[in-house]
Amino acid sequence: MNFHFNWSIEWIQDYESPWGILEKFSYANVIDGNTILELIGNENVKQLKSISNAGSSHRNLIYFFSIDSELSQKIIGIDLKEYHAKLVDKLIHKIPNIKYESKYFHSNLSYCPICLSKGYHSILHQLIIFDHCAFHPEQKLIERCVRCNKLMPEYLINKGFKEAFRCSCGHHFLDSENIRSIFLSWKNQPKIQNTIINSWLNLPREKVYQYHLIYPFDNYKKYFVINNTDYLTMIPQLMIHAFYDKSPKSKEIIKISSNKGILKIKNDYRLLKENYLKAYSRQFSDFRFNEKHKIDSFFFEIYKQTRIIYKAISRFILRNIIRDHKKCVEIFNKARQNGDVCPHALAFIWWKMECEGIDSPWEIEIHTKVHETYDFEWIKERFSIFLHGTFMTHLEEVLNPISREEEFDFFNCNVSSINYILNKIVSHLLIERYIKWLEVIQNPKKFKRLHPDDTIPMYLAKIPRNSKKEIVFYFPSGRIKYMKNLIKDISDQVNCPINKNKMYPSFKSPIQIVMDKIDKRR
Repeated sequence: MNFHFNWSIEWIQDYESPWGILEKFSYANVIDGNTILELIGNENVKQLKSISNAGSSHRNLIYFFSIDSELSQKIIGIDLKEYHAKLVDKLIHKIPNIKYESKYFHSNLSYCPICLSKGYHSILHQLIIFDHCAFHPEQKLIERCVRCNKLMPEYLINKGFKEAFRCSCGHHFLDSENIRSIFLSWKNQPKIQNTIINSWLNLPREKVYQYHLIYPFDNYKKYFVINNTDYLTMIPQLMIHAFYDKSPKSKEIIKISSNKGILKIKNDYRLLKENYLKAYSRQFSDFRFNEKHKIDSFFFEIYKQTRIIYKAISRFILRNIIRDHKKCVEIFNKARQNGDVCPHALAFIWWKMECEGIDSPWEIEIHTKVHETYDFEWIKERFSIFLHGTFMTHLEEVLNPISREEEFDFFNCNVSSINYILNKIVSHLLIERYIKWLEVIQNPKKFKRLHPDDTIPMYLAKIPRNSKKEIVFYFPSGRIKYMKNLIKDISDQVNCPINKNKMYPSFKSPIQIVMDKIDKRR
């Protein structure tokens, strides 16, 4: 049976999303998503007893598991899968080694109200790295109905008998009921006005692919309900600043570069061996030091560096950021046991506990110094780090990727380069994590269980494939200033109760308290 549809391929506009195309087709022919899926579905769909049983995988608009390319070409005028792949290649694969394309898309429909009022939805609206419309730069993209404020449906071929361009609450997104004028508007091509997106489209891919890139996109955790948008929209800004020759100097980005040729420095294995034997003098005598230990001395040096960086950042915070509350940190448990808790000391103690893997504040009394004995697990043939905390998972995954096939392999790198890279990444992670704990103190109601979310702070590292060039890092600027403002806000909200001249009684651990009670009974 031959069907004739009210449709023109000229109605497909530049950068239009597959969802937008199918929504137009649905609107023009007064059919629902189930009917569309039945029309262009492949054998996976044909085998279903009822099209209404088709789940999310059948309706997927990123991988198109159940869409027949030939039927799509015949009915819509384009192979939707191929069309989508070309757009994704142009927009996302400017970044090397993309693992999961779906992670770059909002799971629910994200849209520009102005564009959707004309019956247009762009794939640029759906990408999670952009938060403003490409065609209306002042318009922030949204994921909720402007009328009922309900979350928009998932980015899929619509389920059920939903009318095109209409919310379940009845709100009609189109600003006109004149079908003829709507069809005519679809022949007009939208023009990108957003400066960031224009710069993104002009990024020189061949230049980008001359570098290994390290950035924390794939390491975002979702243990908490959080809004990652502010972090993720930094990706285009960092990339543009790093690779686009015409990008204006931005006050929002800090660029830090190593010396040229840092990747060419040779390792001093004699010094690595000396440091290793010094730390493990009881386990070794010279004649027992073999090839495995030589490799392990390399890993040990990297582990030791993460410990050094942590101690340096800890000193920086105590001496420069909360200098007036350094004493509060020193007597934290004594004061706490007597009912006095300094909010600044509390933020630092929580940060310290997470970084060192300490479970309870009282345990800090027996960890007054960062472990003098190393906790390095030797002969593991992999990188390990001193620091704890889920936010450090990112660093472990960077150093020990599941697959090294296309990743930057740190094992083939010299110690000087690794230490430089670690210094920048670890310092950034530690400062940002401390900021998170300050935010918990400042606004505890915002955080569940009084614990910060595990979002990894954004940054970009460029490691050249040509060893003659320098390693370059790009970070969001103003973070130290923001941290100091948090300190000030906390001070304005809560007075520090610690009396610096007061002699607090000696701190007693829970075990000591129990033992004292036992003694009193005797």
